[in-house]
Amino acid sequence: MRKSEPHLRANVGGARNIARKLLKDAQITEVPVNLRKVLDYLKTRHDLEIWRFPFKEMDGMLVTIDGQPTIGFNPDTSWVRRRFTIAHEIGHFLMGHTCNSNENAEAEAGQFAAELLMPLAFLKVDFPNEPDLEKLSYRYIVSKEALTWHLMDCRLI
Repeated sequence: MRKSEPHLRANVGGARNIARKLLKDAQITEVPVNLRKVLDYLKTRHDLEIWRFPFKEMDGMLVTIDGQPTIGFNPDTSWVRRRFTIAHEIGHFLMGHTCNSNENAEAEAGQFAAELLMPLAFLKVDFPNEPDLEKLSYRYIVSKEALTWHLMDCRLI
């Protein structure tokens, strides 16, 4: 990928906006984000299923089974990793990414997941009051690494 081709850049802002809209539509008003509530909303609205798959070499994927969109996740990963993986796959689903998606689609899904689990509106309030990343990652139920990256991406650190 050549960086000079603007049409090949990830749409980070668009991904974050889709995550914010989902939070609003699913009536998520606090952190940690209740991912079960988000999934219930998506099941009702889009008939999205979620299944445990014993993957050997991946954390999750979005597939279609008998015409039904399904997120498969590896139950053998940590709880925070599973949450991020599921959020990432929700991002692929809502942004219409296909199995042939490129690295831009992966970046968009990652930004979507970060915004879904660590909404900027909440971080802007919480981070100044609790700058301890360990405690903040515990509050949001995300890894310290994911939190750090999101804070940097959002220019809060």
